[in-house]
Amino acid sequence: MQTFFSSDPFIALRPSFYVNTVVLIGVMILYPLAGALLFSLIGDFSPEAMTAMRPDKSLLSLFRLIQSVGQIITLALPVILLAAWHTGQKNPFSFGSLAFLGIVKRVDVGAVAVAVSGIILLQPLLYTVTSLQDIYLWPALGQAGAEVVHQREVMDSFIKELALVRSFPEFLSVSFVFVLTPAVCEELFFRGYIQQNYTRSMSTGGAVFLTGFVFAFFHLSAANLLPLALLGWYIGYIYSKTGNIAVPFFVHLANNLAALLLLLFSGRCDVMLGSHPEYLVNTPLWWFFVAGSSFLFVKVFLHFSTASVHEC
Repeated sequence: MQTFFSSDPFIALRPSFYVNTVVLIGVMILYPLAGALLFSLIGDFSPEAMTAMRPDKSLLSLFRLIQSVGQIITLALPVILLAAWHTGQKNPFSFGSLAFLGIVKRVDVGAVAVAVSGIILLQPLLYTVTSLQDIYLWPALGQAGAEVVHQREVMDSFIKELALVRSFPEFLSVSFVFVLTPAVCEELFFRGYIQQNYTRSMSTGGAVFLTGFVFAFFHLSAANLLPLALLGWYIGYIYSKTGNIAVPFFVHLANNLAALLLLLFSGRCDVMLGSHPEYLVNTPLWWFFVAGSSFLFVKVFLHFSTASVHEC
């Protein structure tokens, strides 16, 4: 069995493939249930209802708090406790528990910079995949495709309400909810715990592929499943090569920040990216741009493929 963690002193305590999968399924079920429970404490606020009511600033702040608390409780906290259980440490923040999650190594600034540049270079391809789905796939699926698009539009409207920014302090608040919290919590859970454990029961490539797919499915968006899977596979690959959770964290952070800035700017001006993707996709110059960015992305990928395999 190929593994990047052969010197791990806790290998005998690692859960099997099946136990790891049970933990994964349990958390993925708990996450939406916890969110629904937290929202139910303040009323019946579905994404559709919230978009229609256009809540005031104080209520938006409460919604954002619930969003962050939900991720911390259902993703980060279980991972920290599970790490302590695996390592036999009473202190969940001990060196052994933190090492289990890959968060104690010195951060390689160069690796972070290259990895972040990779996710920026990947954005045109991700946008193109999404646009091609909108132009060809969803219309071809008829009513089912229309429902996929409708659900995405509802969620996009919901996120736009939560991401409404009217001041710099509010921008910091929104960034904490949509940029920082998901990057920390999701990377701890998916890469620090799930992928690392899958690596002990299957090949590294298999662990990256499976974790990246589950990462995409976790976001419950059929319209964005493939782009999110591509993103998850890239982040997982980077983690498999560096073994340092800080690197995928900064990649995830950069991706979320780019998405937030695009959302904020697209809401203030009439951009064709969202409403008429065919304008850009049908432009030959766009495909030269995608080809160039994809070529540079492959260079980044090859940079990590030749990097030394890490060992904990």
